[in-house]
Amino acid sequence: VFATDYSTASRTALFNIHTNEWDHELLELLEIPKRILPEIRNSTEKYGYATLRGCDGKEGKILISGNMVDQQAALFGQACFEKGEAKNTYGTGCFLLMNTGHELYHSQNGLVSTIAIGLNGRITYALEGSVFVGGAVIQWLRDEMRMIKTARQSEEYADEVPDCKGVYVVPAFTGMGAPY
Repeated sequence: VFATDYSTASRTALFNIHTNEWDHELLELLEIPKRILPEIRNSTEKYGYATLRGCDGKEGKILISGNMVDQQAALFGQACFEKGEAKNTYGTGCFLLMNTGHELYHSQNGLVSTIAIGLNGRITYALEGSVFVGGAVIQWLRDEMRMIKTARQSEEYADEVPDCKGVYVVPAFTGMGAPY
């Protein structure tokens, strides 16, 4: 099986979220043959089976019955099934996604329009705001800069400062994200 779902395809920048198909103009411009790209399917359907071999040498098959990109999966994992519901996740980066229902909205404030899920032949859209480096900056302070010994120490040090006097760290190691 060579397939992916609408949400994952939408994150490649090669997928046209207006027509819900691979973007012919971009593929031509970048000289990417459409035949090398996966088939696009709903997020929740039977994709196929994976054959696994155990330590004892026995093989077994497991059903692959879903596919969704990470932040969109978190949107539904946080039970944001209805238009207007939103979630924030905090980890390596920080991400806000809001379910916009079956209507594609274009943000006037720098948020990214994306596909949230393809379900039963219908597309649900979302708006996304991304901070690409969140928790990763704490790791950087600990592992690369050696300014702290533990992640918890970052909070302890921050609590000791009564006033930052306008000095802030903007961890834009991989860009600013949306809306910046």
